[in-house]
Amino acid sequence: KNKQNKRRRVSFAEYASFEATPVTAKHNLESCDDEKYLRTTIKFVDGPEKDVSMPEGGVNFDAEIEVRAATIDRDALGWVADDVSLGTKIANSTISLTKKPRLFQRVPDSFRLQVGDKIGVAVYRTFEITHEDAHAPKSVNLEDVYGKSHQACIYTGEVTEVSENGKTFCHSINTFAGCSGAVVFLVQGQNGEPAEGYEGMAVGIHVGGLDNNNNIGFLFD
Repeated sequence: KNKQNKRRRVSFAEYASFEATPVTAKHNLESCDDEKYLRTTIKFVDGPEKDVSMPEGGVNFDAEIEVRAATIDRDALGWVADDVSLGTKIANSTISLTKKPRLFQRVPDSFRLQVGDKIGVAVYRTFEITHEDAHAPKSVNLEDVYGKSHQACIYTGEVTEVSENGKTFCHSINTFAGCSGAVVFLVQGQNGEPAEGYEGMAVGIHVGGLDNNNNIGFLFD
């Protein structure tokens, strides 16, 4: 075999570095009344764990944000306000968290998510999903829906609603208990149309399930 034709393995040190901001759903973090400075751990499949600071801390369950106003046909929907926690920015180019393969790039401020946009989340889990977690009947083969544990899986769906206040959106991705905090990225525009070069870019954060047909995500400010 011609060794010159073999693709050279690229080390992380050779990838471009970017400023990185850890992000998760606030309700994933322990809420401590006496502590304003919290930390969490980011785990990688192919590397060591990274301890990062999340100074915004956990969620305040006293406040609520309107996801959908009440209409004649539908009840109002609400969610815990500001359920996204941003960590301290990381700019050290020697840390793998700042390397492109570890990061999502946010869509620009001018981008507007629309109903019908195709979106997805990437999930790696080390546990088995139960039918209770998935709110699925026992007859459903969960591996057919969610893939296997200990491997990266991409779940897709579409935007079903965007709130009038521009803070939240509803989507149909087949998530399960434990997906909160996943980055939601754009797959395609409406009706499968190209998304003007924004494919793969982060549009928001998945935070939970609303009902049998809708999940909720927060848009970036």
